[in-house]
Amino acid sequence: MDQVSKNHIPSQWNDAAAPKSSLEALVYASNLLGSDPRVTNYGGGNTSVKAIAVHPLTGEKVEVMWVKASGGDLGSAKSINFAALEMDKFHQVAERAKKDRIPEDDVVAMYAHCAFNLNSAAPSIDTPLHAVVPKAAVSHLHPDSIIAIAASENAERLTQEVFKGELGFLPWKRPGFDLALMLQDMIQKNPNLKGAVMQSHGFICWEDDWKACYELSISLINLAEQAISGHASGKNPFGSLVELKGGQPAIGIEDLLVQIRGNSFFEGQRLIASFDQSPDVVDFLTRDRFEQLARLGTSCPDHFLRTKIRPLVLEPHDSVEQIKQKYQGFRDDYQAYYSRCKSSNSPKMRNPNPSIVLVKGVGMISLGKNPHEAKVSGEFFRNAINVMKGAETLSKYVSLSEQEAFNIEYWDLEEAKLKRQPPEQEFARQIAVITGGASGIGLATARRMAALGACVALLDINKEGLEKAKREIESIASVGSVLSVECNVTDRASIELAFSKTIRAFGGIDIVVANAGNARRGSVADTSPEDYSFLSDLLMKGYFETVGAGVRWLVKQGTGGAVVIVGSKNGVAAGSNAALYSAAKAFELHLMRVTAADFAKHRVRCNAINPDGVVTDSAIWSDAWKTQTAASLGISPDELVDYYAKRSLLGTVVTPNDCAEAICWLASEKRSSRTTGCIIPVDGGNKEGFLR
Repeated sequence: MDQVSKNHIPSQWNDAAAPKSSLEALVYASNLLGSDPRVTNYGGGNTSVKAIAVHPLTGEKVEVMWVKASGGDLGSAKSINFAALEMDKFHQVAERAKKDRIPEDDVVAMYAHCAFNLNSAAPSIDTPLHAVVPKAAVSHLHPDSIIAIAASENAERLTQEVFKGELGFLPWKRPGFDLALMLQDMIQKNPNLKGAVMQSHGFICWEDDWKACYELSISLINLAEQAISGHASGKNPFGSLVELKGGQPAIGIEDLLVQIRGNSFFEGQRLIASFDQSPDVVDFLTRDRFEQLARLGTSCPDHFLRTKIRPLVLEPHDSVEQIKQKYQGFRDDYQAYYSRCKSSNSPKMRNPNPSIVLVKGVGMISLGKNPHEAKVSGEFFRNAINVMKGAETLSKYVSLSEQEAFNIEYWDLEEAKLKRQPPEQEFARQIAVITGGASGIGLATARRMAALGACVALLDINKEGLEKAKREIESIASVGSVLSVECNVTDRASIELAFSKTIRAFGGIDIVVANAGNARRGSVADTSPEDYSFLSDLLMKGYFETVGAGVRWLVKQGTGGAVVIVGSKNGVAAGSNAALYSAAKAFELHLMRVTAADFAKHRVRCNAINPDGVVTDSAIWSDAWKTQTAASLGISPDELVDYYAKRSLLGTVVTPNDCAEAICWLASEKRSSRTTGCIIPVDGGNKEGFLR
């Protein structure tokens, strides 16, 4: 009873909140269904409603079907995320397709001719499933509990037993027009059915309105959950716990993540990693049947598109070399799978590396082109684990055949969807660590890199400023792409922890921007011991530790990378009454040179910028520093910006944004891949700062 209570899904329908119009009621119900992962996976499933609408051109009443658009998510869908089709026109398409035997993939292109009121949303591939149902409200979902039935060895018998004849059963057929014809034939033969289980896929159900359809959807899922709970014997269907051999892992979690990310590098493309040690995942990975089941891969098409044919399995004590060998073995196997299953018109083979890596007894690493995709890929494999558990509780889990799996992965329609995606941004798939990220040049750099698609880790000692900066960058970055870490760069343990947190969040690093800084006035004769300790720690030790930690991880990852040091004009031209600041900046520039020379063999580039007169929005230019500088120049603090602008050859103000542009140029693989050991002045032109 505890299991039944735990998994039971209550109805969330609220008559007072539910809209009255057909379309808005569809949106309301879709959001309810999509908000619960027990109901359907992220981006999975689709819903529709049929209603009478007035044609905007003829003024006539026509039957219109609104159906979730391709690629959308039910949980966050709005009315604009539903395609609208005139049913009369759709039926004409269907009749012509049957009469002329048009290939079902070619039928999809004809849906555009059915659009109502110039609706431009691309209809879901499951659109014909909804169209053939003679009811107004239709729900097609992918709950783990019903897929467990659909992916069982005796799925048809279980469907009849669990749903008492209310649902029919459709044998496996790839989603599309032909599957809809099978459903139409079933409904004509059994008009009292309320829905159907689709083998290895999910289920579809229908009612006269969306309240009834929502309630039916939830009740059917609960029936499946109850059936699984009722068959549970107390014995784990994944087998007995296995005692891990080999002692402690050969490498730490962070090392493991950068090894996985490095081995996943393909044709210049990096991936972002997400690490999962949730109880259900770890339990699966500590059972004696997990490898046998993992090799079968997933069943539901939605799961498979994200997780590939199967995951890669690693032992916790695998060495760096063993991980490399297993990756190569996976790629060889994937190439063989592609060669066996491809046809003459199959798309080119994609990245042959795994999307899911399972480390026995430790956790799951999922990969994607951004943090959100990586996380969702992991969620899909957790769905697959739940499906396996349910199927093994009821019967025996059965996955898609290899050829059917390939036909889904390399489906022409999926390939077309990929080609419709906009080009990736310049820093997509890149992970940047920026010290001093809460203000000034660091914040401007984070802002620019995030806008260009990077994952950004902001490091700063200013906790309050750090949180404010994070909120700002999150407003322009992609989902899950910003991390903030309170960090003292002068403390090796603190900087190492910050890099570890970044790697755990994103899987590795690609760019290091050493920027944290401050300044003190004083000549060599009158610099106080306190100022000496403060500046030497921050501007020398802090930069040394930041660059050292970053380079160590870049070398381990093995995919090259970029280090950019924020120096100063003072590092080349001695600044007056700023002895230690100027000397420390010279230290930073030479640190850049030796790093560039030592690590070019690892494809790690190291460069620097030399700003000057960046008075606005700069943490270095504190009130005290402004007052001292203005006094030494014989001007008021308010005149500093104008003074530095006029002092430059170009007569211009230099801002943090100007510095950020130069940093991005040096960090970019597209723009400066052949540049290392370089210093770019960003000072408006200063003859004393010219590099000779």
